Amino acid sequence: MASERISPLILDGLSKYLSIASHRFIEYAIFAFVELNLADRLVNAVPDQGLTVQEIMSDERSSWNADLLYRVLRSCADGGIVERINDDKHFVLSQSGRMLTSDHPSHARDFLRWILGPLNSNAGNQLPNLVCNEGTGSGFTRFTDGLDLYTFLCRSDQSDLMTIFNGAMTTVSAVTGTKLVINSDFGRFATLVDIGGSSGIYLAQILEHYPSIEQGIVFELPGVINQVKNGEEFKLRNIPESRYKFVAGDMFDSSTIPQGDAYVLKTFLHCFDNEKVIAILSSIRKANQNRIGQSLVSLFIVEYIIFPDRAMSNWQSHAFDIAMAYAFEGACERTQQEYEQLLETTGFKLKKLYPIQAPHSIIEAVLIN
Repeated sequence: MASERISPLILDGLSKYLSIASHRFIEYAIFAFVELNLADRLVNAVPDQGLTVQEIMSDERSSWNADLLYRVLRSCADGGIVERINDDKHFVLSQSGRMLTSDHPSHARDFLRWILGPLNSNAGNQLPNLVCNEGTGSGFTRFTDGLDLYTFLCRSDQSDLMTIFNGAMTTVSAVTGTKLVINSDFGRFATLVDIGGSSGIYLAQILEHYPSIEQGIVFELPGVINQVKNGEEFKLRNIPESRYKFVAGDMFDSSTIPQGDAYVLKTFLHCFDNEKVIAILSSIRKANQNRIGQSLVSLFIVEYIIFPDRAMSNWQSHAFDIAMAYAFEGACERTQQEYEQLLETTGFKLKKLYPIQAPHSIIEAVLIN
């Protein structure tokens, strides 16, 4: 068939798809950069001199592919994490590239290794099969020996991946933390429990901003606690050890949940279907059964809430909704009304919505009789 003239509108559409492909290819280069830990090799380069590929390879000169490494770095320059100087054969880290060193407090390297890494990528590629109900389990369980993500990460042979995952979660909290700390008054509570708090970065940010809080508790799975119990995030903020502690347990087992004046549930309820969310909220209620009617127990749900009328943050909420869809069976982002129904089912009442859209927002609820 003779080729037909392609309209400018179609050409514009094709250009957008080509741009999507080009960005994907640069992602591969950035993944190679962080996986090979190239930022650590570049961090001490003299700013106006940089390092050549041969200097970057150092002891690996005989085994690495110098030409391919140069091409990776060239694409990383297009991605803004390195800069080419002088003769274009010398490289230095950009300001954002310096965040990708292995010891940077942002844990940005961990975040990219998790998001761009094989487990998350393979799980995401299962989305068409999930839509068609082909196969069993979530996108993750198809690559984790049938185990849910958290059980898989807690295996002794996955300790490195657990470290990467915890670092990635720290990055997410670091990006959104300030707005989520100052826009809700946590200072009115004496004891604050961060359920599923990972490294405790969000709780550490709260304790730093509200010195009136006497005790902060990070409640996590034993495997996670073993990775983060050194309290790095608290020490970075000079928070005394007397003001925080780590408690290991299971959010589905009320007997292991410590009592507190308020509970923070940040970006993990979206990992579960409604039945499991009800089980978690019910566990928190049961853990405080003896306090019902005697003292006020508050709950703060921090999530990517889907707002009506095409709210500014909805595109990110929709994006993470897709991530939840392939990551966990029945997992999703929810609207305010959907959270309100779950709260009422488990004996909580919505008190206030904080539409921060950072992109997270906060729902405050209280335990009722």
